[in-house]
Amino acid sequence: MAAVVLLTAAGGCDSAEDRKAAQAVSGDQQKKYEAADPFPAAALNGQSLERKNISERLVRYNNPNKISYIYLLAENGQVISYFTIKGKVSNAGSQLLPEDDILDPCSADYCPMAVDSAGDDGSYGPDENSIFFFTTDGTLVEWDGLYLLSDRPLEIKTPVSLVAEVK
Repeated sequence: MAAVVLLTAAGGCDSAEDRKAAQAVSGDQQKKYEAADPFPAAALNGQSLERKNISERLVRYNNPNKISYIYLLAENGQVISYFTIKGKVSNAGSQLLPEDDILDPCSADYCPMAVDSAGDDGSYGPDENSIFFFTTDGTLVEWDGLYLLSDRPLEIKTPVSLVAEVK
């Protein structure tokens, strides 16, 4: 079987038989791994800390009155600015309406096709790769960079390069 995998990898083009043989070898190896280190279901006692963490984060940040502290960072990790925010940090690429429309261009047969739909603002184009949030005084801030979010204020040991003055 190892020779089949080697020939498949070296051949460039895979036939259906080559792919099936390679998948069989891979599946056999996975079974050996699982037998050597079985899934520890009994030790987990029906609990998953990952799921618990995700649930806790969802509950905390799904509170519109949640106060958090966000630190906007330069590529070198220096704090550029920081804000006290209310609510949660959101992805600017998120939208309220579906991202795809389903069209049926065939007149006789049903042949659905997904096409990009307009964004919430009525325009087309790629999603923004930024985040946005609202400060405790209601200011909208959008950021396209690294950031650190915390439940409590953190002590900054370096100078902050951008400070917003609220009047």
